[in-house]
Formats: sequence, structure tokens, C-alpha cells
Amino acid sequence: MRTLALLLVALAAAGAAPAHEADPGAASITPENLMADVRALTAPELGGRLPGTAGYDEAMRFCSERFASLGLTPGGDDGWLQRLTMELNRIDGCELTLVGADGVVEPLALGSDFACRGFTGSGVADAPVVFVGYGLSLPERGHDDYAGLDVRGKIVLAIKPAPKWEPVDGEGWGDAHLPRPKARAARDHGAVGLLLVPHPVAMRPQPAIASVLHGPGEQVGDLPQAELTTAAAARLCAGGLPELAGLVAAMDEAKAPASRELPGRARLAVDAAYEPAAPTANVVGLLPGTDPELRDECLVIGGHLDHVGRQGEVVWPGANDNASGAASVLALARAFAEGGVLPRRTVVFVLFAGEEQGLNGARWFVAHPARPFERTIAMLNLDCVAHGDSIQIGGGGSQPVLWNLARGLDAAQARLSTARTWPGGGADAEPFHEAGVPTLYFASTPSYKHLHQATDAPETLNPMLHKELTRLAYRTAVDIVQGWYIGEGEKSR
Repeated sequence: MRTLALLLVALAAAGAAPAHEADPGAASITPENLMADVRALTAPELGGRLPGTAGYDEAMRFCSERFASLGLTPGGDDGWLQRLTMELNRIDGCELTLVGADGVVEPLALGSDFACRGFTGSGVADAPVVFVGYGLSLPERGHDDYAGLDVRGKIVLAIKPAPKWEPVDGEGWGDAHLPRPKARAARDHGAVGLLLVPHPVAMRPQPAIASVLHGPGEQVGDLPQAELTTAAAARLCAGGLPELAGLVAAMDEAKAPASRELPGRARLAVDAAYEPAAPTANVVGLLPGTDPELRDECLVIGGHLDHVGRQGEVVWPGANDNASGAASVLALARAFAEGGVLPRRTVVFVLFAGEEQGLNGARWFVAHPARPFERTIAMLNLDCVAHGDSIQIGGGGSQPVLWNLARGLDAAQARLSTARTWPGGGADAEPFHEAGVPTLYFASTPSYKHLHQATDAPETLNPMLHKELTRLAYRTAVDIVQGWYIGEGEKSR
């Protein structure tokens, strides 16, 4: 069955190429249209599209009006909007100044030298800095970076990711390595501020990123928290970056804490406003199927609309992540609505909220689908689709027939896709994969040079690659809604 299915996919992709090439829907997907939407979604007044803010609401309005202009059917519980709530932390001001080991006072630049963590608390911390390894306090599991250390009234500096080694119980680090649990550990030991730094791999300077993925549990509202570059953090050490990297390397080799006081100090000031349940929404539009036998089945095409917002006067525009994917979803809706293809199956277009916080919008949609979920035959996700020079398509490890369909279509057209893939969903496709829906994840590569940095601007994108990737997603979607079935046993009809 699998061999036959793969043969049918290859034959279909080859035979469909001329029809696809002449398709006005694909022709409607142009670099100019895509980039116009990217620029609209990255406009400074949208403030980095943080869910719960006026800027994200404006992005929702922009997409809703586009769906309406295309004649789609509203698919939310409130017109185009599928309402939900999520945490929100507005960061109205943040400053970080270091006093280096040499006594030199240096104000750091927000957006390049440091960024506040998205769910930082408010307050002013002006204190000596103590290195606390990975910032983990798990004595019951055999690891405590705070053991024998007095950090009361101090600012603690911790390596951001989890250790590369396992705890002694072999159960993994779970959520303990995320910023919010580390913030609770710091507060519980009397610290007044938390600085996170990327792992100083091979002494290469690493950027500081803005992120709203913070972990579970209570908000630590009175502890200011920031992430700074390895180069900036190294100024707190007498021996600079080699000393910091050596300290971490020794800790990793011993698989044991190496906490100690540092000669530097810092002043971190943050003004933030936290809401535990701010209203926001996914944007959902439907193009009903036309085949009496297939129209109750649906294909979901989605990408996340949100990014990480702004801090003070600095905006993280999120051009590649993921104004590019949102623009592609809008372009695919236009291609279907105006291109002359009458889909046999229903197409559901979704712009998800809260991917950056932990796939909130996608998980909400899977729990509250626009159409009965058991009739959802596939999901195509578009995320970070316009930086680089090639196309990668995730999900092939789980859905090789579907993956080979897309790869065959690319081989007949732009020939830009790589052989790299992965099993499962990833990003907003993950909740669909977990629910048993076949998924493909379209992304560009190399795609992440500016990931979660203030430099992720429209000027960094490759408009021609963006066009070709979006056209490939469109051709794949057309074949799926016009008759392909990918499911148990990898069947095709």
C-alpha cells in the first residue's frame, strides 16, 4: 500500500505541474503582495503584536477585514474572532546598567545588549551580582545551585537553558529550567533581581532575545528579570568571557554547582503591568467545500499572528517570525478565493494567537475547532517562511506520503526544498499532530539569524523565496482539498 501510495503521489505531482503553473491562484501570490502585508503587520504602531494589546488587536482587524473582502465565511465564535484569554505583561520601561569587574559603569542598550524577560516583575534592583550556575534549587533531586550561598539582597546571574546533563534521579529537568521557576527560586532565596545569560558555547558571543515563554506557575511580580548577551555578562567577571565560559565548562564537566560571588554589580529597573487573563483571539475564516461527499472534511491552513511585543520604546517587529507566515496565510486565502479553484473540501484559514507563549491559540483551536475535528484531514503550518535561501518541510518523519507530495510539487517547480524533515508537528502544528491530524510545517532555511531580536525587520527577508514557499504551500493545499486523503495506512485516493 505504501509503495503504491508513493507512486501515486509522484505521478500526481508530475502530472499536476502544468495545471498548477497555469493556475491564477498561484500567480496571485507575488513578492509585492506578500511584502505589503509583512510591512503592514510590522508597522511600529502594532507594537510587536503582543496578544492582549492594542497592537495585536489592530493586526486581528487587518486580517479579519482581508478575510471579509475575499468573501470567506466567519469561523470564530464572535464573527471572525475565536475568543480566548492569556497572560499579558506590558513592559513600559526597562534599564540595565553594569558596573564591571574593573569598576567601569556601562549602561546597556535595550534590544541589543539585553532584553527583559517577557514576564518580568517590576522594581529596581541595585546590588552585587552572584553567579548561581543554572539557577536551579532542587535539593530533593540532588542539585541545588543555591546551596551554601547567601544571595539575600543580591542580583543573581544564571545560565538560561537547562543543563546538558541529567539530574541524579534521571528524570530530566522538566519545567524547572524555565525562567519563571528560576525566578521563584531566586526570590525564595532572597534575591532582588535575576539576570539570565545564554550558555557561552565555545566562548562565542550569543545574542539576548526577547521571549514571552516563561513557564508555569505564579507570576513573580516583584522581581525584575532580564536576559543579557554573553559579552555583556562577561563584563561582570574579572577574566571576561574566557572566565565565564571556563566556569560553565567546569560546572558541566563536574555536573555539580559552581556558584560564587562576582566582582561586578548591576542596576536593573523595570516598570511592568501584569494581567493574568487578558482577552485576545484567533482569526478564523472558512472557504466551504463544494463536493457533497467531501465538503464536511476540512484542511486547516494556519500560522501565528503574534510576536513578543515591545519594551519601553523598543519594538520587536517579528517580520520573519511570523508576519511572514501570517502574510502567507492571507495570500493562500486570496489564491483560493480569487484563483478559480472550487475546493471539494472545506478550507479553514487560521491566524493563531499566543504561539510565543506556548502554542496557546493553536491549543485552544484544537479544543474548540471551527469544524468537527474528526473530519480534519490535514493541517499546514507556516512559520518563519521568508529568511534564507531554501525551503524545509517538517512532518515528513510522521507523514511521508504527504511530505513526498509537497516535495514532488517543489521538484516540478522551484526546486528549493531540502531533504531535511522531522517527525511530529512543531510549533502550532504540534497540537494538531498530538490530536492525530497529519501535519506539514513549511519554513524557510536558514531562517533564524534574527530570531526574537529587534533586527527581525522586513529588510532581512527574501521576497522571492517567500513567494516560492507560499506557492508550494498553495499547490500542496490544492491537491489535498481536491481529493487526496492522507491518514491511517497512508492511503491516497
